[in-house]
Amino acid sequence: MKIDIALLEGQKLQASFGKHQIISDQSVSAGGDESYPEPFDYFLASMPLCAAFFIRKFCDARDISADGISISQDHSSSDEDKFKKAFAIKVTLPDDFPEKYKKPLLASANSCTVKKVIQAMPEFSIEIAE
Repeated sequence: MKIDIALLEGQKLQASFGKHQIISDQSVSAGGDESYPEPFDYFLASMPLCAAFFIRKFCDARDISADGISISQDHSSSDEDKFKKAFAIKVTLPDDFPEKYKKPLLASANSCTVKKVIQAMPEFSIEIAE
């Protein structure tokens, strides 16, 4: 998938892909006005959003209500390397969620595509276009 980036006013950037656009900004300390999430915030949000998608699909396939399910994510950095992160996604289930589906639900959430791509250690390159 090709993603095109437009440099907007201030520190705002717009990514366009398919039928969609998202805009990012920076914190005030980085010269932005915080009117949109920072690019790294979108990255962080992609993981629990992906896990939530798989959780919803799991529930829908089994006719289980997703009401009362919440998903949150925290992350921490290594003291030695600020880029080495540990992510923890927590799934809170309602009291009446069927016990027999708890482990399979987590297995489904673990099949998140974003997580799998990160774990596969993708390669990156940045170059001047010809």
